[in-house]
Amino acid sequence: MNGPESKKYNPENKTGYEYVLLADHMAELIDRGEWPVGSRLPGERSLSAEYGVALDTIRKATQILRDRGLVQTLRSKGTFVAARH
Repeated sequence: MNGPESKKYNPENKTGYEYVLLADHMAELIDRGEWPVGSRLPGERSLSAEYGVALDTIRKATQILRDRGLVQTLRSKGTFVAARH
């Protein structure tokens, strides 16, 4: 990890489980349109390197996004931002 830069998804230094904080950050990216509906999220390894966290942390954060209905994962294709209902 590269110090504070690797924690850019937690700018207010909130406390809590890292994967929940990351999921909240990723949800904000979706809400702001940085990841528009239908777009493919970066791969798990890429996100892991970008945020300086373990693959399991990325997987748990992505599961939270799926549970919230923000993304859907298609086997062998990737994870995509879901349309809002």
